[in-house]
Amino acid sequence: MKILLVDDADVFRQSVTNLLRIRGHEVIEAANGLEGLKQARAHLPDIIVSDVVMGQVDGYALTSLLRQHPSTADIPLVLITGEADLRGMRKGMTLGADDYIAKPFKLDELVGSLELCVHRRRAQREEVEQKLACLGTGIGLNLPAELTQALGQVLDAARAVDMAGQAPGQEALQPLAPLLFAAARRIERLTGNLLCHAQLELYGTNPAHLDEFRHTHTPEADAVVAAQARRSADLAGRADDLKLKTAPGSAAITEARLAKLVEELVGNAFQYSSAGTPVTVQCVDDGTNFLLTVTDQGRGLTPEQLAAAGNSLSGAGPDGGPRMTGLGLAIARRLAEVHGGKFLLTSEPDKGATVRVTLPSQPLATPEKEN
Repeated sequence: MKILLVDDADVFRQSVTNLLRIRGHEVIEAANGLEGLKQARAHLPDIIVSDVVMGQVDGYALTSLLRQHPSTADIPLVLITGEADLRGMRKGMTLGADDYIAKPFKLDELVGSLELCVHRRRAQREEVEQKLACLGTGIGLNLPAELTQALGQVLDAARAVDMAGQAPGQEALQPLAPLLFAAARRIERLTGNLLCHAQLELYGTNPAHLDEFRHTHTPEADAVVAAQARRSADLAGRADDLKLKTAPGSAAITEARLAKLVEELVGNAFQYSSAGTPVTVQCVDDGTNFLLTVTDQGRGLTPEQLAAAGNSLSGAGPDGGPRMTGLGLAIARRLAEVHGGKFLLTSEPDKGATVRVTLPSQPLATPEKEN
């Protein structure tokens, strides 16, 4: 097993580490909760063992932070403490700990608990994988075919209305055909986004899929950003409003997913800002991270709307009506997260919005095989 051991007592931590390594386990050490959080996200261990009472970030806070992040939410965690009590155990379990061991303990007791937790999580994961495989097959084969058929019927109706509107006395029908065509295209895009979002949510907490996501690479990420930004500007009929500021760089993400991320952010910026105002797209590689920034000068978001952004957001559009940006922003946010990056949205009413996405420039190094 790859074990992350978090404890601020150096002698105890080193002693347990040595004993576990003698047993053939790989052990990563962290001297406090904050370091433990960084090590967990960097190494994605099979299990985490953490002391409860520590300075800085204690075991309870560490548990909460691990469970909130998609890359570590599913990693088994065992809390250990010399001050065991029922209230503390209940708090640890409520926060998401898998087991709770009181000091002093025998090494066999610790190892037994770790093996049980890892086995239990793997069994649960395999069960979920089987269900996801069945679900994915059902969605992949049935839903798109049904949607394609329904969209085809809408398009046929649009063509029929367009032809009928050309007949004498039926001119009133002519404006309806473009509306039907636009509605069909919007349904197609929204459906694609729903499927994309569902896939990211279903697979985004699975270590195997996260590992796959983070070993991808696009060497000319700036070219992908520029090309997709121009396509989005053309679709919005606002090519002159696009301001590109790109520098050569690479990113640890596939070209298709990077293009999808740019499509959602730039499309959103054009949709919710007025024609004639600039939408600025910038990207740069600082040697460690690929930084993508999209800025518009639209109506912006209130603090309440900003707090909900990326989940299921209802905000204000350029006409003062509802601004439905949640799904696109949620997809962009999850794409950044599952690739080991960060997503930051800042905005003020009547001052536009800025989205900053940070992605690793290079994919994670291939880990050594476990013993």
